[in-house]
Amino acid sequence: MLQTVIIGAGVMGLSIARQLNHKGRHIHIIDRSTPRMNASYAAGGMLGAQNEFFEDTPLYRLAMASRAMMPETAEQLRKETHMDIELQTYGLIKVATCAAHMPDVEKQFAFLSSQDHAIYQLTPAQLRQRFPNCDTETCAAFKIHDDGQINANLYTQALLQSVAKRPHIDLHLHTEVMHITQTDDHYHIATSRGVFYADQLIIAAGAWSGTLLKQLDIELPTQPVKGDVKLIESDYTGLKETIFNMNGCYIVPKKPNRFLIGATSELDNWSTHNNPTNIRWLDQESLHMIPALRQHRVIKTWTGIRPITPDGIPIMGAIRPNLYVSTGHYRNGILLSPIVGQLMAQLIDGNSNAKKQLLPFSPIK
Repeated sequence: MLQTVIIGAGVMGLSIARQLNHKGRHIHIIDRSTPRMNASYAAGGMLGAQNEFFEDTPLYRLAMASRAMMPETAEQLRKETHMDIELQTYGLIKVATCAAHMPDVEKQFAFLSSQDHAIYQLTPAQLRQRFPNCDTETCAAFKIHDDGQINANLYTQALLQSVAKRPHIDLHLHTEVMHITQTDDHYHIATSRGVFYADQLIIAAGAWSGTLLKQLDIELPTQPVKGDVKLIESDYTGLKETIFNMNGCYIVPKKPNRFLIGATSELDNWSTHNNPTNIRWLDQESLHMIPALRQHRVIKTWTGIRPITPDGIPIMGAIRPNLYVSTGHYRNGILLSPIVGQLMAQLIDGNSNAKKQLLPFSPIK
């Protein structure tokens, strides 16, 4: 029986486990389950396949393909777990609320509208209606119809329940990896709850992937990015689309009558505590965009640690015989998880087409 170990029970590790061929294989998923640090639970849940891109790249094409997979993924999870991950398809409005960011909006609109003719710019009248505090001389925005969203917390829980139902998968939560050693093409993972033997080892531990690989003398160029997020409740009913500002602040409408507001980005920060200054910035920027949210109740604030690479391109693929990595997805982990789960599983199972598709993201340059 092939022993496959996945370190990381976020959306990447869980998605890979769901897609791996179960015949002749037993899978162990190890996760330390540290509160307030898992990026999957903390995410906004945006499916921003077009929101993040200014040019046609392999990552853009991968994001578009993954977004198209999410409705089927949501339905599969509903059947398997009876959980609704709250897929919403009201679109996304990308906005610049200051003159300095207007060229970026115009550049992105030029690219995206050349690919998708349904994308349109907001007129001055539409801008004033949507963003009453904005000066139409220094504001610009466009609407993306197909960039939807899900509830990231429910999605991660549903993936967890899905894999937990499978007899060939064992979950080892609240389990800390202490040391990893290699013997020939096999791996031993010493943890706080015993030692695991791996014929195949997959590192999908988000921002901690690089730290784990250092134990095997492998340097992976990833860094943590801390994000502060808050969830509010409001009687305001005038917003269904996600609003994403070029300055990084976004507002994601959630059920029922809730709005997720994020996210700051602090490079090389492992802190799990909210920064009051960052929370004030979220308040300032979100209310500047949608002043009708001023009357609200704060439900909670939290943080997430997201992995990023120097060039912003995720690292996915084989790094040594029987050793694989999937990390560096930054703000796009939720969006990319369906297709990354599929392609990584196919790669591990020896599919040459998946290897070709993942080549632009290979850890071996």
